[in-house]
Amino acid sequence: MKNKFLKLALFLLPISALSYEINFNKTFSKVVNPDLLTTQINISVEKKDESKVNSEIEKFDDFIKSVKDVKLKDGSFTLSPKYKYFENKQQFLGYIGNIRYTAESSSAKDLNEFMDKLISIKEKSNSDETKLNISNVSWKVSDELRNKSFDELRLETIVWIEDYTNDLSKKVGKECSVKKINFNEMNYIDVPYARAEMAYSAMAKTSADMTPMSSEKNITINPNFELECKWLYVQEEMKLFLLHK
Repeated sequence: MKNKFLKLALFLLPISALSYEINFNKTFSKVVNPDLLTTQINISVEKKDESKVNSEIEKFDDFIKSVKDVKLKDGSFTLSPKYKYFENKQQFLGYIGNIRYTAESSSAKDLNEFMDKLISIKEKSNSDETKLNISNVSWKVSDELRNKSFDELRLETIVWIEDYTNDLSKKVGKECSVKKINFNEMNYIDVPYARAEMAYSAMAKTSADMTPMSSEKNITINPNFELECKWLYVQEEMKLFLLHK
């Protein structure tokens, strides 16, 4: 009778008295090689006549739109008047047109050919009123490779925590299980290859054939784990109580 009351008391204990939780974070990392070359293109034209600005800009824009081997994104075009102020008076000087793009390619050859063509168009304009600026070329990890790496890290995390939980159960003599995995914290740091920014012109045409060295990047996740460990003997007593009540 006394043993039965003991079993009943165990059964009626709050869950917090029969188990405990473990909460911790662990970082998982993966080293990848960047697979995408990227650069910023900025073309500006300054002339007195608005139509001449548009005509010059179109030479570049028509070529850019015809490109197939290089991905161009984040394109923008602006046209604005230019003034100077002298003795508190505004003097109209003309118009400035700007087009900007981000160019990306997995092929250094394709990107170099694209930049060479832009430089060639600039040279044909034979005017200081047209300026072509191509920023430093750098390697980056593509969205596809980044997402694939995150998926692989998540799978690695799940396999690791299952093995860890099973091992923990054996070492502490309790039944431990995973309650929750929080994958909210993911991180990727893309450090571009350092190279001085260039303004390409006829004097710098051969510079377009430069390709930066690729360096490895780290992709990391820092998931949070919630585990619950239960006393095995309490669980057995509860099972026996339920069988004999």
